[in-house]
Amino acid sequence: MRILVAGVGNRLMGDDGFGPRVVELLSQRPLPTDVEVRDIGTAGLTIATDLADYDAVIFLDSIDLEGAPGTLKMMRVEIEDEGEVETLARLTLHEVGLEGLLRFAKALGVLPSIVYIIGCKPRGVEPGIGLSLEVEEAAHRAVEMVLEIIRELRKSLD
Repeated sequence: MRILVAGVGNRLMGDDGFGPRVVELLSQRPLPTDVEVRDIGTAGLTIATDLADYDAVIFLDSIDLEGAPGTLKMMRVEIEDEGEVETLARLTLHEVGLEGLLRFAKALGVLPSIVYIIGCKPRGVEPGIGLSLEVEEAAHRAVEMVLEIIRELRKSLD
């Protein structure tokens, strides 16, 4: 099983850099050879076709969640077919967000069958480098969540 762990976000926009920060922390850990970690930044829909190379993907992103800044939520995602390729193909990731990327990849037939999102409630998303204290702490907790998902996915193969 090939697994992609993808950090979504812009490091120059404060807590929007959550996803790339988790990828940075994960890259310092020993990972199985079938796991790839990538900072996809704000790559837009151009990354969609890359997803065809994986059996599972775990996205990390700043998401407007209920709760205090630094709140984490893990979601297993199912994307329904909606035939929105023409509309989505004209937009950037900034306009469509992660959901748009997932719908676009599904419409192209390249979305892995297993998709997780680990979202983090940001304190602030404005120009600036570095995460708030709450989101930095959440990034470290998210590393453990990712490692647990990877363990579970690999165990399901046994």
